[in-house]
Amino acid sequence: MYNYQKSNLFFYLLSLTGFFLLLEISFFIQCNKSYFYVFNFVSANLELPITLLPGILYFIVAQLSVHIGYCLLIWSVTLAMAYLCQCYRIPCKTYILGMGLWSLGMITVLMANLIYFPNSKFSLLFEVLFFHPYVTNMVWWLLLASCLFCLGLTLLCAIVFFVQSKYRMLIFLSFLSLCSLGFLFSRTLAPIASPTTAQQPNIIIIGVDSVRPDFLSFFGHKNPTPFLDQFLSQATIFKEAVTPLARTFPSWSSVLTGQHPKQMNVRSNLARQSKTQFNDSLAILLQQQGYETIYATDETRFSNIGKNFGFDRMVTPPVGLNDFLLGTFNDFPLSNLLINTLIGKWLFPYSYANRPVYFTYDPNSFLQLISPMLSEQRTKPLFLAIHFCLPHHPFVWAALSADKVPHVLTRYEQSIVRVDQQLRDFFALLTQYHLLDHAIVVLLSDHGEALALEGDRITDTKFFMSDRQQEIPRFYPPTMDDEPVNQSAGHGTDVLGLPQYRTLLAFKLYGLEPQQVSIVSGGVSLIDVKPTILSLIGVNNQYEQAAGSAISLADSILKTSAFKPLPTRHIFIESDFSPTAIRTVYPETQQIVLEGIRLFEVDPKTTRLIVKDEMNTMIINSKQYANLYGDWILALYPQSKAVYAPILVNQVTGEWTNDLSSAFARGSPAIVMLAALKDFYGEELQGRRVDTVPR
Repeated sequence: MYNYQKSNLFFYLLSLTGFFLLLEISFFIQCNKSYFYVFNFVSANLELPITLLPGILYFIVAQLSVHIGYCLLIWSVTLAMAYLCQCYRIPCKTYILGMGLWSLGMITVLMANLIYFPNSKFSLLFEVLFFHPYVTNMVWWLLLASCLFCLGLTLLCAIVFFVQSKYRMLIFLSFLSLCSLGFLFSRTLAPIASPTTAQQPNIIIIGVDSVRPDFLSFFGHKNPTPFLDQFLSQATIFKEAVTPLARTFPSWSSVLTGQHPKQMNVRSNLARQSKTQFNDSLAILLQQQGYETIYATDETRFSNIGKNFGFDRMVTPPVGLNDFLLGTFNDFPLSNLLINTLIGKWLFPYSYANRPVYFTYDPNSFLQLISPMLSEQRTKPLFLAIHFCLPHHPFVWAALSADKVPHVLTRYEQSIVRVDQQLRDFFALLTQYHLLDHAIVVLLSDHGEALALEGDRITDTKFFMSDRQQEIPRFYPPTMDDEPVNQSAGHGTDVLGLPQYRTLLAFKLYGLEPQQVSIVSGGVSLIDVKPTILSLIGVNNQYEQAAGSAISLADSILKTSAFKPLPTRHIFIESDFSPTAIRTVYPETQQIVLEGIRLFEVDPKTTRLIVKDEMNTMIINSKQYANLYGDWILALYPQSKAVYAPILVNQVTGEWTNDLSSAFARGSPAIVMLAALKDFYGEELQGRRVDTVPR
C-alpha cells in the first residue's frame, strides 16, 4: 500500500509540474510574440542547417530534466516530512502536503527569479503584485525561511533513517567516498614555476567592449573605477588611439593582424573570411616563437574570431546560430536559477557566461569559465587574448534592472563601474597563477560608444565655417538624418562621432625592462598593437612604410629607448553597415534583425552567421571614410551612388566646413588628406565625385 501511494504521489506531482511547464511556455510566447515573428522571418530568409538540431534537442531535454528534477525534490521532501509526521498512511494528507510543498517551492522559485533576475520576462508575474521593494524583500525572506525549514526537516528525517538503518555503515562509507572524490576533482593543482623569462614573457591582450576613456575616473569622470585607475597610473597610455572600424570583429582583426580592415578584407562584423589570409597574424607568429595561444570571450554572436587566427584553444560560449536561438529564448524560472552554477554550465552551455543573454548574465560566471584554463600547469609562455563584453548595449545584466535604471547613460556608467570590478578579479587570478611574473599586458577597448550626448559628433553649429551663405549641412540622406548635427549614437555608425572610435590603449610591463609611465600624445591606431608587441619581445616583422601602415610604439614605452615623438601620419577610419535601427542609443533587436538579416547566410559547418558575398558591395557603397592627420580630420559621407560630401574639422579649435574651396580649408592639409584617402581606398572611391564645393 505504501509503495502504491508513493507512486501515485509522484504521478500527481509530475502532472502538476507538466501543467506548470505548459503555463510557462504559454506566458513566454505571450511575452515574446514579436521575437517569434522575428524567428519566422529569419527562418524564411535563412537556410537553417540540420546541424542546429542536436543543440535544440539538447536544450529541450535539459529543460525537461530540470522540471523533472524539481518534481523529484518535492516528492522526496514530501515523503520525508510525511514519515516524520506519521501521516504517510493517510493518502489524502500526504497528497495535500505534497501539493502544498510544490506550491511553496514554485512560489519561492518565482520570487527568487524576481529578486536575482529582474530583467527576466517572468519577473513581471510577481513585480505587479508588490507595490514596494520592502514588501518584496519581506515576502522573499518568509518564503526562503519556510523552504529552509522544510529542507531542515528532510535532513532530520534522513538522519533518523540513517541511525535506525542496519546499513548505516555502508551508507556512511558511500557518503565519505563521494565527498573524497568531490574533493579530489575540485582541487586546483598548484601551478609549476612560470616558464616565462624576460626574453619570452607572457603576452596578455585584454579588450573591454565599448569603453569610452572619458568615462573612467582616471580621465576625470565622476564614477569611480579604482582598479583601472591604478592600472593606468602605472602604464604607458596612448590617449589619442583610435580603432580603424568601430565594431568588435574588424577591430580585433586589426589588433591581431596589424592591418587595416581594408587591407585584410574584413569590412564588417561577421565578415566572410574565406578570402582572408591570417598567416602573418600575431598568434601565428607567437606560435612560431614557442607560445601557447588562447582566445577567450563572453560574446561570440557578432565576432567570428576563431582558430584560423592562430589560436590553439578557444574559451567561449558555444558559437553559431543556436547562440541566438537558444541563448535568447532560455528564460524560464527554474533554469534561470541554475544557469550560473556548475550544473547550469553543463545543462545550458548557450546561456552560461554568455554576455548577450543579459537577463541571466553574471560577470563572475565568465571568470569561472576561464579560471581552469588560467590555472593549468604550463611548459610554454602564454599568449592570451581575452575580451570582456559587459559594457556593451543594452548595458544591463542579471543584477541591474533595465526598468529600475531606465536611463541609458546611467546604465552605461554602471556597466563601466562593474567591469572595473570584473577586471580587478581577473587580475587577481592572473596574479594567483603567476601569469604576471614576466608579462606584457595590453589593455584596450575595441571601440567606444556614442550616447547621443552633445559633442558626440565633433561638429558644433557655432563653429561652422563658410565663405558663402548656406545652411548647416546634413550628413545623411533626408530619410535617415534625424540627429542634431553635434550628436551621434552607437558605434561604427558615424566617422565624425569620434567617441565611437576613440579607444583605451595602455601597455604595462611586469618583471621586464623599466617603462615610461606616461600619457603619450599623437595619433595611433589599434593596428599598431601587433608590431609593438613583436618589438618588445625582439621579434622583427617587416611593415610597409606607407599611409595606413602600422608602426611600433615600443620607443614610447621603454625607458631605455631614446624618446621620439610620434610621427604625424594618415590614420584611416571607416564606418560599418549602419541600418537606421542601430543609429540610436535605444536600438531594437527585432528591428536590427529585420533590417539586416538579408545581409547574412549560415555557414552549414560552423552554423555561424556570415555576410553574403553579394551584399559586400552594398556594405562598401554605404561606408563613410575619414582620414585623421595631426589636428585635422577629413570625412567623406556618401550622398548618392555617385557623390560624396566632404567634412573637414580642426580637432583643436572645433572649426569645420563642407567647403574645401574656402579660405579655412585652403589653410589646412585637406588636399593632401583627400589624396591619401583616394590612394588608400583605391577603386572604392573611383568613379564617385567628391563635392569639394557645396551645391
